[in-house]
Amino acid sequence: MGKVIDFAHGEARPLSPCVSAVPLLDWFDSSEMMAAILRLGPDGRHEIKVPAGSDQYLFVIAGTPRLDEGTLAPNTWVILEEGKSFALAGAADILSVTVPAPGAGRGGAGFRGGYKAMPVADLPIIDLPAEKKRRTYLANKEIAGSERGHAMIVRYTGDTLTKRHHHPNAESLFVVLEGKVEFLVDGKPRVLGPGEAAFFPMNDSHGLRSADGNALSFLEFHIPGAFVTAYDE
Repeated sequence: MGKVIDFAHGEARPLSPCVSAVPLLDWFDSSEMMAAILRLGPDGRHEIKVPAGSDQYLFVIAGTPRLDEGTLAPNTWVILEEGKSFALAGAADILSVTVPAPGAGRGGAGFRGGYKAMPVADLPIIDLPAEKKRRTYLANKEIAGSERGHAMIVRYTGDTLTKRHHHPNAESLFVVLEGKVEFLVDGKPRVLGPGEAAFFPMNDSHGLRSADGNALSFLEFHIPGAFVTAYDE
């Protein structure tokens, strides 16, 4: 079954002084990924140890946190290497996604190079006029040298329509960035905005479009990265 997540008003779990996490996907939700919103206060400091066998993704929603010695601007995408430790500090809201979920036992080479930080504004936008959408790729085999996950920012016009479909070999997570998105969740329309997300397990049908005829954008994840799309109509 698909799942709608309101993380803007979700219950935060304290991790350490000035640091909390709002879970998006936990062990019982997904076998392929774990996801949470990390909330750091001005004096917050959070240590990340990337699990063996996983890639770690971070996306800065708000604030200008420090990652080790570097400062991250809002809308910066980061990939972290397995087995390594990193420190986040400073006031920020950060989306954290671990792929695959720790202990999944799936093989395959992962990202190498410590960490890679990419301001989204500096990345190329791929225009798909026939589909009335644009994509900015954040993680795939070419960008990360890893097939553990596929991630991108997708931009819709007001009349873009993605027909009902499913992924027989991948789970999907959508995190709304701008605008209002009408998702088809378990066959019923649900309207989501910023601060909300939608999750679909393998073989779970879903579709999406603008809810109000205006442009929108969202983060889209497929885990594992080598996914297949099958349309239902």
